[in-house]
Amino acid sequence: MDNKVALTEVVNADERDWFLQDLIEIANSGKMSFDITLTVGGFLVSGTLVGGKEYFEGFGEEFSFGLKEAAAEKVKAAFAKNGEVYDTSANSPSMLPSYIHLKNAHFFHTSGSPVPENRGVWWRGRVSEVTGFSLGALIAG
Repeated sequence: MDNKVALTEVVNADERDWFLQDLIEIANSGKMSFDITLTVGGFLVSGTLVGGKEYFEGFGEEFSFGLKEAAAEKVKAAFAKNGEVYDTSANSPSMLPSYIHLKNAHFFHTSGSPVPENRGVWWRGRVSEVTGFSLGALIAG
């Protein structure tokens, strides 16, 4: 009986979904991206799962919009540098991902309407805060 209790404590010690982490690792490897819908804090977040490197490059592109060319390039480079930790060619020990990255993300509330309505956004969240997920993106109807 003591072994059963100990096993339960170990399983519950890390509330991050190992299967979701495996999917994130596929995206982080750059091999593929795919649509996913997450349940986070009572909201649905729907978008395309991308690797961390792509996320930081895209976020930098968005963040630098409207800046003059030289300043924009500096901003893009600074954000892209954050994505280097996801470079799979680096000889660093593999760690399970703690963050998930989406592009074209929308948030859905109980009325079913997406926020924002006009376009998707870049989104980054903690894997430990995701309570469920399904493949595919929600489409406002």
